Amino acid sequence: MAHLPDELVREILLRVTPDDPACLLRAAVVCKSWRRMLADPDFCCRHRELHPTPHVAGFLRIVSDAIPYSSRFESIDPTFRRPAARDLPGWLALDCRHGRALFATPAPVGGFPVVLDFIVWNPLTDERRRLPQPSPRPTAPPTGRSTDRPHFNAAVLCAATAEGCDHRGCHRGPFLVVFLFSTSTRTCALVYSSETDDWKYVTSTPGHNLYSVDNMPSPSVLVGDALYFRGSGNYHAFEYQVTTHRLSAIYRPQSASLMATADGEFHFATLLEDPLSLCLWSAEKVPSGFEQWVQARAFNLETLLPKDTLTPRFNVTGSMEGADIIFVIVYKYAHHRGDVYMVHLNSGKIKKVFEGYSYVFPYTSFCIPVIDEAYTGQEPREGVPNA
Repeated sequence: MAHLPDELVREILLRVTPDDPACLLRAAVVCKSWRRMLADPDFCCRHRELHPTPHVAGFLRIVSDAIPYSSRFESIDPTFRRPAARDLPGWLALDCRHGRALFATPAPVGGFPVVLDFIVWNPLTDERRRLPQPSPRPTAPPTGRSTDRPHFNAAVLCAATAEGCDHRGCHRGPFLVVFLFSTSTRTCALVYSSETDDWKYVTSTPGHNLYSVDNMPSPSVLVGDALYFRGSGNYHAFEYQVTTHRLSAIYRPQSASLMATADGEFHFATLLEDPLSLCLWSAEKVPSGFEQWVQARAFNLETLLPKDTLTPRFNVTGSMEGADIIFVIVYKYAHHRGDVYMVHLNSGKIKKVFEGYSYVFPYTSFCIPVIDEAYTGQEPREGVPNA
């Protein structure tokens, strides 16, 4: 290797995929020349052009049976500087996107209404920001039962999404939080801007509220400048346009999950039992001008999942935006809690990520620490990375 020209070494390192950051970490401690090469802005730009899909650095999930709420961040990236596993008691995971994670810390005040504090956390830098309380605040359902949850959900996203940001280095820039909550009469949308540090009431569904946001927050999906949220019933969801502030309820196939595929399209996803397969539904206009959902693609999961996991009990618990990756929980007859698998639909790769039912929020990032911060101008100690 010492006799290879730098140009050839650079071409070799450029072909190391982001899902194997440990390889780049080892390369960074070989010598100062290689470290400078990895930290060079031109190298970073070319590497991201060759590998447009961000790598999964970890997972955020809601801990089941935690009282009142608890979340857990689990890193799978050996170059990640945060702990491999981190418990976040009292934090309810709501979303994870563009290098940030969003949590709510609900606390009852005199029973009801429920006060919501939102926290935005950057797992890479451990920076956190507690947002001011939104106004108006969501209230619990009119039944007043202590077992009822308020119907709300929220999403975090880069503030430049509508301008076409590629999200390769915006994890420290301005961000927005879109907050949806339902009352007995309507569903409302509020937007927080980190630049103004304030909430703005933007829109609501007109008339009587026939549809409400799911009372157990589940992963939202961003496609272009449109955010999609799951509804509380089996047949509807919500679409919020970030640019126009338009909020509308849309119909969906029964018990379907939200998914954004690698081609930048929005789909609903359902699981079929015989054979075990994932079916994607796309919107298609009918002659009357309305849209209906039709089956677009199907993926046979029986060829992907381990044979001993194929049982009648399974569910989609999340997906990775723009990557054709889903998270499926499947139950063995002898184990009630089940196992969660990350399934790459196109390549057929599969990986067990954890046990126990939970909604899954993948933490993805274009920022590989060894590339973005490898060169510090100091000679590395032998075998010790400085990134």
